[in-house]
Amino acid sequence: MWRRRSRGRAAALLGAMVVVLVAWAPTLAAQDGGGGRSDLGRLATSCSAGGSPSLVAGCAQAALAAGSILEGVGLLTTVGGAIPVSPSTVGHRIDGVPRVVVDAGFNLARLRHVDLAAEPGSLSETHSTLLAGRLTTTVGIFEGFRPVATVGGVGAVDGVATLRVVRLPDSPGDHSRAAVAWGVGARIGVVRESFSLPGITVTAMHQRLGSVRLGEMPDGGSRLLLNPRVTSARLEVGKDLLAFGVTAGAGVDRVGGRARVRAVGGPTTGGAGEVGQASRDGLSRTRPSFFAGANYTWLVTQVAGEVTWSPGREYRDASLPLEAFPLDRGQVQATLTFRLIY
Repeated sequence: MWRRRSRGRAAALLGAMVVVLVAWAPTLAAQDGGGGRSDLGRLATSCSAGGSPSLVAGCAQAALAAGSILEGVGLLTTVGGAIPVSPSTVGHRIDGVPRVVVDAGFNLARLRHVDLAAEPGSLSETHSTLLAGRLTTTVGIFEGFRPVATVGGVGAVDGVATLRVVRLPDSPGDHSRAAVAWGVGARIGVVRESFSLPGITVTAMHQRLGSVRLGEMPDGGSRLLLNPRVTSARLEVGKDLLAFGVTAGAGVDRVGGRARVRAVGGPTTGGAGEVGQASRDGLSRTRPSFFAGANYTWLVTQVAGEVTWSPGREYRDASLPLEAFPLDRGQVQATLTFRLIY
C-alpha cells in the first residue's frame, strides 16, 4: 500500500510540475523579461539620435542583430543543462562520501541572424553554425530524504560548476572568434530513480559569457559588443532501461546582458559618413525549451546525447523603422557528452 501511495504521489507531483512549467513558459516568453522588445527599440533610437534616415535604418539593423546574436549565443550555453540525460541527483557514495561526476562534450546549434555586412535597412539574413565545448563538474552535497523504503533522494542537492568555449558567428572585420562562458548552479532532487519510480530533478543555473565583438567599422556595416548572461531552470524526468536510459523535460531560459552598437549612415555635407552609437544594459528575453535524450552506461562511464527545441515567433517592434524580422524563429540545438562517475 505504501508503494502504491508513493507512486501515486510522485506521479501527481510530476504531472503538476510539467503542467505549470509548460503553461508558464509561453507567458514568460510573451512578456520578454519585462520589456526586451522595447529595449531593442530604445537601443536603436539612442544610436540614431535624430540622424539621417540612413543612420536610423543602420542603427535599427544593428539593434536587431544584437538581439538575435545575443539570444542565439546565450541559448547555446544552456543546451544539455548541468548534466545531459541525467534525471537523478548524483548523491553520495558509501559512508557518506560525496559522489563526483565529470562531464565533457560539445553543443551544436544553427543560428539565424541579421547579416552585419548587409546594406543598412535591407535586413538581409545569414546563418551561422555555432559550436561549444563544455566541461562540467557536479558534486553531491546533500543525499536527500527517504520518506519510505522505495522513495529516496527527496530534496537532495548537487552543486554544479561548468565551463564552455563558444565558437561565435562569422562576421566581417576584426571580431571575436570565441568566447569563454562559465556558470554555477544547483540540482534539486524531487525523487531519485528507483526500480519502481523515474528520476525527477529540477536544475537552476546562471551563466556568463565574456565579451563578444562582431562587425566592422568605420567604412560600413555595423559593430556590436555584447556581454551575454543566461539564467535558466529546467525540469527533467527519466528512467534507465538496463544499460540504456531515456530523459525528457522542459525548461525556461532568460537570456540577456549588455549590448553596445555602432552603425554608419549616409555621407554628410562634408562627405563623411554619419556614425551612431549607443549601449544598453538589462536586455532580456525569456524563452521556453523542450528536450529529449538517451544515454548508455558502461561501468562508471556514460555517453549521452540530447536534442533541444526552443519555439519562436515573429519579432515586431513599432519603434523600429523596419519591417518585421523573424528574430526568434524556432531553434534546434544538440549536445553530445561523455562522463565519468566516481
